[in-house]
Amino acid sequence: MVNDVQFYLYTILAVIVLSIAAGYFTSRYLLMPVVTFVAMGIAAFVLPNFYNNLEWQPLLGYAAFLAVLSFVLAMSMWVVKRNRRKAKELRGGPDETIDEAEHKKEI
Repeated sequence: MVNDVQFYLYTILAVIVLSIAAGYFTSRYLLMPVVTFVAMGIAAFVLPNFYNNLEWQPLLGYAAFLAVLSFVLAMSMWVVKRNRRKAKELRGGPDETIDEAEHKKEI
């Protein structure tokens, strides 16, 4: 594996930020997990050619870990946006409070 801790911190931070941004701006939630796994999977096979102490198996496992992390973040974004949209529809508009919307729903 890579002996530099910054590599892991930067890749995890980049996956978190890009997964949230991709889900928020494009609404294509599965785009980022697939891109993460493909890009890091390619890097897992390319990096050992340039460094003698690296092997492809741990790097491919790390790519799978990042893809799962990205998938969890993407699905969380999907659930949050879906629930927000439903709550907004229940309220009926920006002027109505949640209590008023729930009262209408009960009647």
